[in-house]
Amino acid sequence: MSRFVKEEDLDSFLDHYLKGIILPKIIGLSGPLGAGKTTIAKKIIKFFGCNEVVTSPTFNIVKNYEVGEIKIFHVDLYRLNSWSEFIDLDLPLSEDNTLVLIEWANLMTEANIPHMDLIKIEIVDYEKREIFINV
Repeated sequence: MSRFVKEEDLDSFLDHYLKGIILPKIIGLSGPLGAGKTTIAKKIIKFFGCNEVVTSPTFNIVKNYEVGEIKIFHVDLYRLNSWSEFIDLDLPLSEDNTLVLIEWANLMTEANIPHMDLIKIEIVDYEKREIFINV
């Protein structure tokens, strides 16, 4: 699925995709700096009912959120140097009721995470992005 999307249309674009999500799920986000990876991650986390303020995990590497029975892990790989550092995070990638969002998923080219959906964002212009969702 691919579409040119403005930020004000992002919720409706993501709703179509997110309504079909079955947990556990791993979603990778890739795109250049400023493309909107964190914006999309925030909208996904909010879709699952989180009312907390969601911020980028760049300095923490992982932020956790819980909504009822659902555990959400928001990961930023930008500062990791290897696949083994990712493994050392010991994330519950296939645990029931778990959603793992991975920003900068493209930086771990050796990562072969089974069943990971990939959302690739390309900057078209200041207001518009082309978003590809590979499931």
